[in-house]
Order: sequence, then C-alpha cells, then structure tokens
Amino acid sequence: MSLSAPWALLLLPLALLPFWLRSLQGQRYSWLEMVPADPFSDNIVLALKVVTSLILLSIILALSGPQGSDKVVQRVGKGAQTVMVIDRSVSMDHPFAGEATSGRAGEIKSGAARRLITHFIDSRPDDMMGVVAFTNSALYGVKITANRDAIHAAINAATSAGINQTNIGAGITQAATLFDSIQSSGSRAIILLSDGAGKLSPRVMNRIRDELKKKDIKLYWIVLREPDDVSIFGKRVFEPGRGPAAIQLDQFFKSLKITYKAYEADNPTALQNAIQDIDSREKNVIQYAVTVPGHDYARDLIIVALVLSLGMLVIKNFRVNTWESA
Repeated sequence: MSLSAPWALLLLPLALLPFWLRSLQGQRYSWLEMVPADPFSDNIVLALKVVTSLILLSIILALSGPQGSDKVVQRVGKGAQTVMVIDRSVSMDHPFAGEATSGRAGEIKSGAARRLITHFIDSRPDDMMGVVAFTNSALYGVKITANRDAIHAAINAATSAGINQTNIGAGITQAATLFDSIQSSGSRAIILLSDGAGKLSPRVMNRIRDELKKKDIKLYWIVLREPDDVSIFGKRVFEPGRGPAAIQLDQFFKSLKITYKAYEADNPTALQNAIQDIDSREKNVIQYAVTVPGHDYARDLIIVALVLSLGMLVIKNFRVNTWESA
C-alpha cells in the first residue's frame, strides 16, 4: 500500500480532540447528592466521543490517499499493437467533395476521421493503441496503452485544428519510438492518416527504413484525396524521386520490404471501408500485460466517515430534556 499524501498523517493527533475537550452542555443543581447516577448517559457521551474520534480518523486517513499495490494482469485477445499517426494540418479541416447534385459540402475530413477512428477503437477491445499527430513536427498524443479514455482524448486532440504544414516523416519516426517501451505482442502496425505527403530527407528515410524493419512494424497509409489530387494508383509511371510527393512517398513505402498497404478515400464511405479493411487484417492472437491500479481506500474511508456521522446523529437523539418548572 502507498500514500499519495503522507503529510496528512501529521493530523492524526486531531482524532483525540473529542477526549481532550469537555462538553459545556449541562444543568445546574443546588445539591449534587440529589442527582442520581446515570450510567446510560455516561455511556452515550463516551460513545459520542468514540464515534467523533473515528470520524476524524477516517477523514484524515482518506486525505493521506491510501492506494493498494498495482497488479500486472496477463491478457490474451485478438488484435494488435497499433499507433495512429494523424495529419493535423489545416487542410484536414476542409470538407470532402460532397455531392455535386445536392449543393451541400461533404463532412469535414478531420471530423470524419475522428468519428470513424473512434468506432474502430471501440470495436477492438483487445487492442493496445498509441496516438501521434503531426504538422510541422510530431505531436505526442498517448503512449501505446489499453486505456480507452486516454486513447479517445488523444484522438480528439489529434483531430483538432493545426497549421499549414505536413511533416509525415516526423510523425512516423515518433510513432516507431512508441514501440520501444512495450514488449511485442506479435502484431505491430502504424496507421497513417493524411491528406498530403511532403518530401522526406535521405536521413529521415533511412531512419524510417531502419525503425520499421528492425521492429517488424506493418504500415497502412490512408490518403484523404480531394477531387483534383493525383491518385497514387494512377497508371502513369514516374521515375524514383520524381513525380508528385504522394507518388514518391508511396514508392518509398513500397521499397521498405515490410507489410505495406495504401488506401485512397475521397469521401467518408471510402474512409470507412479503408478502416474496416485494416480492421479485418489486424486480428491476430496477442498476449500482453495490463497494469491494474490498486484499490482506492480513500473512498471506503469517506463512506465509513459518512456512516459514522449518521450513527452519531442517531446517538445524539438519545437525550432526555429536563422539565422546567412553571
């Protein structure tokens, strides 16, 4: 057991205050011999002091924050260790093309990404996930974890507004480092979601190549296209190092000699289909350790103090009022 605020134990002597202080409540009598012995009242007074002392003791111990020891639990499920790498550039706040006949703009790309990724996370309870966003540099979201609340918070942050730059290299290298602090479960993947590419320097390309191969990480790239963007699946062939940035990045990923698959999505439905395909591919048997927080005894102590307070109110009602003469 550990204490988050051990300094609170310095207040323990306050629990003895009920025994140090005397009650001022009483009656005046001209002759004490006429007052009969009243052991019942004496016991009630003693009980009140004991209960008050226990209430103070419970509150002080609760303030010290007693916490049970964490436990490491081994779990087995179907899924993967996945890191979401999400483009946070300003263009992600542009809408999809929408329906030309309706005259209405489509759903904003970042909003669709948030909605569909959230569903993806909720549908895979055995996955451990991390989140990295990127604009002009990588933005750490959350480490690889099974804590769904932390993952959802990181996804919401990663799909908020950013600036007008796209540094994919920083995002991927940052994502690869998240696997350093966790034991491999047998299946590792990076899901890159962006609406642009950008150029990679030779140094960054070499680092990405080394990191993904050494750690056996699969790579999935979902390209959120706009109608006028060049398709990475086009028939036109470009020489290595030439052509649009998206084509060059796709060629580089293909040269890594790892499991790699690219998708293009120009509407929310296509994005959903891409995520569903990744979901079907990453369902391997995995075993991983989860740290379960120890029991929080502070809550129990507060409940004890509340129950004792109610009990003290009941005891206080055992009081006989004197008859005043007319």
